Formats: sequence, structure tokens, C-alpha cells
Amino acid sequence: MTPHRCAMPECPDDATGIFCPDHYCALPPKQAQWLVRWQIKMMRCEDADTKQHMREQLHGYTQEAVRTLQNSGAKSSQAAPDSARHQSPTAVAGANLQAQP
Repeated sequence: MTPHRCAMPECPDDATGIFCPDHYCALPPKQAQWLVRWQIKMMRCEDADTKQHMREQLHGYTQEAVRTLQNSGAKSSQAAPDSARHQSPTAVAGANLQAQP
């Protein structure tokens, strides 16, 4: 895929899919998976009219995802909080200790 701007308004980051990685990860998993599946399905479609219809639907689904992100507060390229990206060594160690009997 060709890199382009993230679909999230005012996000300066590049995206190879619909959203940049930060905004994609900030979406609810089912919504993110649905967007990817629909995009792949659209790209594989051979009929021009059906493909155009699917492109229009994908645009609507993308706008719905943008609203979901805006309502969740993920407005910048730093969509995922730092705690979700980087756990401290003590948090990771604590998780490992809890997993052991």
C-alpha cells in the first residue's frame, strides 16, 4: 500500500492502512478488524460498480471510526496512552510474579 495521511483529522502521521498505527490501536478491536476486512474485501472485488459501492461504504465506516476515536479522546497522534505502550519494568515483573504459582 502507498503511505498516505491518517484518516483522523489533524493527525500528521502517515498510514499504510486507513489510520496511523496509534489511532488504529486506539480503536475498539472489533471495529478495527471490520475496517481491515472491508478494505481487503473491497480491494479484491472485480466488479467496478460493486467496488465503488463498497468504497462509499468504507468511507462511511471510516467516518464512524473517526467519531469513535474523537469521542474516546484520541485526537492526537499519541492516541494510545504511554502506559499502554510502555510498561515499567516493575509492572512487567509484577505481572510475571502473579502468573507463577
